[in-house]
Amino acid sequence: MAILSLTRAWNTLEEQTTVHVLLPNEIQTDKKLQVLWLLHGLGDNGSGWIRKTNLEVLTKYTNLAVITPEMNRSFYMNTKDGLPYWEYLTREVIPEMRKLLPLSVDPQDNFVGGASMGGFGALKLAFTHPDWFSAVIPMSPVVDLTELKSMMPDYRLIDDRDGMRLDHYLEILATTAPLSELGRLRCFYCVGDQDPLKSSNDSFVNHMRDNLKMKVEYHTGPGGHDWLYWQSMLPEMLTWLLGVRLSDGKPLK
Repeated sequence: MAILSLTRAWNTLEEQTTVHVLLPNEIQTDKKLQVLWLLHGLGDNGSGWIRKTNLEVLTKYTNLAVITPEMNRSFYMNTKDGLPYWEYLTREVIPEMRKLLPLSVDPQDNFVGGASMGGFGALKLAFTHPDWFSAVIPMSPVVDLTELKSMMPDYRLIDDRDGMRLDHYLEILATTAPLSELGRLRCFYCVGDQDPLKSSNDSFVNHMRDNLKMKVEYHTGPGGHDWLYWQSMLPEMLTWLLGVRLSDGKPLK
């Protein structure tokens, strides 16, 4: 795999920031790359998935590009009295990376995932633009934004975003998407049994299944809200996502 760090000026933010990319060593000129838009959590940055996991090794025999933009502490929103991170992600990062790299634009080849704050961002992207992706992968996502008051000192950066209350934010957002589009999305959802967010995630999965009519493959088991857990889930998640053996890239029978 090749690892790229693209640092450039972005018009939306009016500053320079970095997007981190994993690419296959061999890129076929006649075949566009599948893309996993992988989002980082609070207090981390886009390099976390590359530095803190063996993602590079696991994707060796795939046709998968992994793109992890740096989103600061924005919670994938246009921060209050601050920078428009949501516009940056959706209107600049995704289309610009598609111009620079041989990425497929087919929704069947595009997937969005993330952990913690990034899991929230993945769900937000899937609910806002379900026609962009075929799969969503929330890993230990923050689904109840009112819980941030106890863990994020600067939570007011995202308070009352876009006129929407923090409580039930994702539930309200999902009502803007057609149920037929949401029902088409595959979903690999995981959270550790020792994660303090486990209870709110249990409830949200039930909401996705019962009210949004989504087919959610829910994985629970030993683990906390940390990189040890997310690293342990990567092989299972990628096998589910791509339908191939990670050891040689051959299709599962």
